[in-house]
Amino acid sequence: MAELPGPLRHISAFPFVGRAAELEALRSLLPTAAGEGLRMALLGGEAGSGKSRLVREVARASAADGALVLYGACDAVVRTPYGPFVEALDQLARATDPEVLLAAAGPAAGELTRLLPDLSLRLGSLPPPLEADPDTERHRLHTAVVDLLTAITRERPALLVLEDGHWADGPTLLLLRHLARAATGARMLLIATFRDADADVPAALAETLAELRRADQAIRLRLEGLSDGAVADFVHAAAGGEPGPQLRALAVSIHELTGGNPFLVCELWRALVETGAVERVEGQVRLRRTPAELGSPESVREVVSQRLARLGPRTRELLELAATAGSELDLGLLRRAAGLDEAELLAALDDAMRNGMLEELGARRLACRFTHELVRRALYDRLSGARRAELHLRVGEALEGVEPRSGRVLADLAHHFAAATPLGGPRRAVEYNLAAARAAASTLAFAEAADRLRVALELGIDAPEERGEALLALGDASHRGGKALDALEAFSAAAAVAREIGAPELLARAAIGYEDACWRPGIVGEGSIELLQEAAAALAGGASSLRVRLLGGLARAFDEEGHQSGGESARTAAIAMARELDDRAALATVLMRSYWSRGTSSLTEILAMLTEAFELARELGDTEILAEAMAWRVPTLVALCDLDGARAEIRELLATAEQTGQPFMTHVADHYGSAIALCDGDLVEAERLALRSYERGRFLTGRDASAVHGVQMFSIRREQGRLAELAPVVRVLAAGREREGPWRPGLAALLAELGMQAEARRELARLAADGLDVFRSSLWLGSLVYVAEASAAVGDEEVAALVYPELEQFAGANVMIGHLVTCYGAADRYRGMLAATLGDAALAEEHFERALELNRRMGAHTWAAHTAYQYARLLRRRGPGARRSADALAREAAALAERLALPGLLAKVRALGSPAAAAVAPDGLSPREVQILALVAEGRSNREIGEALSISEHTAANHVRSILRKTGSSNRTEAASYAHRRRLVPA
Repeated sequence: MAELPGPLRHISAFPFVGRAAELEALRSLLPTAAGEGLRMALLGGEAGSGKSRLVREVARASAADGALVLYGACDAVVRTPYGPFVEALDQLARATDPEVLLAAAGPAAGELTRLLPDLSLRLGSLPPPLEADPDTERHRLHTAVVDLLTAITRERPALLVLEDGHWADGPTLLLLRHLARAATGARMLLIATFRDADADVPAALAETLAELRRADQAIRLRLEGLSDGAVADFVHAAAGGEPGPQLRALAVSIHELTGGNPFLVCELWRALVETGAVERVEGQVRLRRTPAELGSPESVREVVSQRLARLGPRTRELLELAATAGSELDLGLLRRAAGLDEAELLAALDDAMRNGMLEELGARRLACRFTHELVRRALYDRLSGARRAELHLRVGEALEGVEPRSGRVLADLAHHFAAATPLGGPRRAVEYNLAAARAAASTLAFAEAADRLRVALELGIDAPEERGEALLALGDASHRGGKALDALEAFSAAAAVAREIGAPELLARAAIGYEDACWRPGIVGEGSIELLQEAAAALAGGASSLRVRLLGGLARAFDEEGHQSGGESARTAAIAMARELDDRAALATVLMRSYWSRGTSSLTEILAMLTEAFELARELGDTEILAEAMAWRVPTLVALCDLDGARAEIRELLATAEQTGQPFMTHVADHYGSAIALCDGDLVEAERLALRSYERGRFLTGRDASAVHGVQMFSIRREQGRLAELAPVVRVLAAGREREGPWRPGLAALLAELGMQAEARRELARLAADGLDVFRSSLWLGSLVYVAEASAAVGDEEVAALVYPELEQFAGANVMIGHLVTCYGAADRYRGMLAATLGDAALAEEHFERALELNRRMGAHTWAAHTAYQYARLLRRRGPGARRSADALAREAAALAERLALPGLLAKVRALGSPAAAAVAPDGLSPREVQILALVAEGRSNREIGEALSISEHTAANHVRSILRKTGSSNRTEAASYAHRRRLVPA
């Protein structure tokens, strides 16, 4: 049988009953055959429901079948980043031949050193983990874990047990979710246990469980209390005697008193045996007290208190110390903290184990743990505050002798000395919390690092310089953890310290961090410009890399807040200084941010700066700057109307991001790709990429992907003729917290598109009354084009007159919403629609001509079709003289709409009444068949169709049969559905 991890080796003295079905279900999930992949079991239940015992039985059976068994548990006291995974992966590393392990880890082996710092001692020199943005670092680490488990389990299936998920830290839950999504090729059963009472399930765990339950390979099991029959089996097996009337009555009483909770059943039985209430005499089991005399264990604390009363004082003191130290105990540490010699320690431990308080772990090192966390907690809760501080100090001082000081040891030291502060003072507590914060940050556990830094700051850091450095570290951890507001608060506090002590470099670093924390979430007007200017003025000396970073941040801050001249001045100075210093990395960074200089630099100049940044990054091997430069080149190319160039750049960006493991960039590349696919008229691809971008964006730090996804799906559903599906959502958004975003203009466009003209007019009137300026802060161009569409559709001249001059600056340009959230083609199409609404047909015709030429040249087929339709609509209103041109445009629009499957637009073109447009019908339907199909959709019979069209019923039936064949419909109902989907039925 394969070796089991220590915590799974313990063999309970109590019988295992009532879980045969659950045991068999879990055993059957282990993927033993080649080609089988990951399976997951989410095992829930109340505290003491027997989850750990069931897992031990499954592990023993799996090991007997030859599976590799790995184990990790979340700690109830000190939650270290990735704690259970570190424990399990360390077991894997120790159990695997180094050559096999190195081959399985592959080229990403260095990333695993974030979790296993001593891995290089086993495998030889490894490359350091990549330093990049937090999402890239975390993705690479998660991918390395997945690749390792997948490779190892090709030859041998594995069971991975993660216990006590209700105490899991954030990084552990993120890695668990990643495993469920990405480790589908691992031949492994993952069992995660957790308490499922509402009070025990934090929000992060609830969100994780909800996602895991959606996975096809996951099942959910819940352990209820033991049945009365199972308790009877327990009593019979534990007593080892004949099940006479007394034992049967005793089993009933135990079930009633405990509710079948396995932990309480065992504790009550132990109490009965230890107090002599149950005894064996000549092979017979006798009950010395009647069931009515049994006391109900109302709380675990009560059970523990009763048991402690039967122990000696030295054992009680040792257990109190152990309860303070944590769930799992190293005997060497316990001996140092207790101050006992070996004989005294072993005697006290034997006493505690005999009485069921502790159990020995069968590991290489001497260790033990409490039989249940409920026991440890009950012991700890009995202690006074002063007694706790004393015991924490003793444990902390004993831990100071532990080497090497891993992240887990540092976290324990930080915890114990912080709790011991009333007796031991704050100095060591501060020192160890700062060290634990650095260790947590190195494993990408930024929330945990921030928590440790806050504890250190609250305890008090006397030296101002050290306090300033701690605040900078807190700002960085908060920013990298996606907590922008917390980061701004910390950087502001660091700047205040810098002012107090006159530390210009500290002030500069605080200002740079502050601006960086403002940028990605788009926080403007919070004083970053003023802080950067103050720091630049305070920084003595001439050119320096720090000053370049200050000026680069100032340029971006000016641009973000619309101060283009200030941005241009700061950017020019930063570029010149970086060239003077030959600081190529700083130069590449400043140039990469040039996308924001659109107010003062031409698009051609911006593209040249981004291209230089790209070339520098490639020479430096800086994949982060390289990918970001490419990411900004894409919308620049779209703005330059070079969709072919943008398509090629997206392909290269996606390949680079996937090769280097940059999830943010793959998310961005997909939402760019969706926008381009919409222009191309490939709605299936546009929707696929929008969804994939959204799914990738859900797991990014500090990134809310829902806004981008909402705008993209609004655009796609409109072209699919499915806007009605979004109407309720858009109404809610337009009325809620997004009132100053694009959703109110979007609602007006939606109402007009759905033919709800009265409602659209009312919404436009409200928009006009509030003024369009309220939308300048969020997707201004998007708001303008939605209002333009709505006002043109309902003929609202007042609103059209407001919007038309605002679009003048976009003449000849491509409409790009946000940073290529979506693209709507030539802006002149909207200007033509507005001019037509205002009654200036000649001006409208000029705009449509320019829009049609640009959309055709770009290959933006969707918007070329829309432009042709709007142009045809204008010309048909001009009378018979323009009919021929109108018909040609309608024919072009209809042909494109049919080829691209744009049912909404196709219905509009047909509504023009142009014979040329009507002749273009889907699936080879003739104009007469389209006419008959519309009558079928109205529910008319063949006889009624014949009467309506003055044809025989027989002829109508022949047409209907032809329609069914061409449309692939098996009956008239399906044909009617087809007609509605393709917008062949008049509104």
